[in-house]
Amino acid sequence: MGTEGKRAEEASALTGSARVLAVLRHLAEHPAGTRLGEVAAALDAPKSSAHRALGALVQSGFARQDAQGVYHLGFDLLRLVFGYHEARAPSLTVGPLLRRLADETGETTHYGVLVDGNIVYQAKVSPSRQTFQMSSVIGGSNPAYRTGLGKALLMHELTDRTEVDQYVAEYGPLEARTPHTLRTPDALHDALAEGRSNGYMLDMQENDLGIVCIALPLFLDSPTRPTGAISISAVVSRTTPQDLVSWLPRIREIVTEELGGAVLQAPEPFTGG
Repeated sequence: MGTEGKRAEEASALTGSARVLAVLRHLAEHPAGTRLGEVAAALDAPKSSAHRALGALVQSGFARQDAQGVYHLGFDLLRLVFGYHEARAPSLTVGPLLRRLADETGETTHYGVLVDGNIVYQAKVSPSRQTFQMSSVIGGSNPAYRTGLGKALLMHELTDRTEVDQYVAEYGPLEARTPHTLRTPDALHDALAEGRSNGYMLDMQENDLGIVCIALPLFLDSPTRPTGAISISAVVSRTTPQDLVSWLPRIREIVTEELGGAVLQAPEPFTGG
């Protein structure tokens, strides 16, 4: 059974507050608005039941009905959501996640965002039993193309060769900080394409010799564009890139436990080129 069919089956059994919440979700999934009949059909419920649920949402300010009779999310709800989002910066949201990952793996974790052509570190957590001090600092930055965090975000920004060329023209040249740094548009394009197919990016000593990391984008406030990315960085002499990749199932499990599975995006099929 598909996702829509499953939701309809679940919604048909809803009553009371659960139905109201199902209607709220339906409104959120239809930014252009939806009509009473469409809501009732989606919930497999009588129009009278859908109308009562919509009425409760309109009365609370969580929904509104325009002059054409189309229902939308209400401005009171949007103000609440955006106010909460502003008050709770992403770096605070991911703090407990970074701490769990750092303590479980024994490695340093980061959260960063893309600013122009650079990755800017917004949060960093060192493991409780720290044996090595990473040079990264909160508020510091590095060119995105040579970091795992940066590439995890670039792989969603630069989805074809033309966009890669534009990035290099604007922020290049791709200077080699180490012998492993990606130095050509071809190399960057191929790495980003492979990253999209895997759902993660590796830093193979590209920014600092002796340091490897794995990074995943997080979709905290958009299902299509990452808000930022998290990474786990390690000294290659004790933790290899293969070790980092082997941790992926547990990393994703912890992310889901802390933030919900919706913040992760499934890998894309790799077509090469």
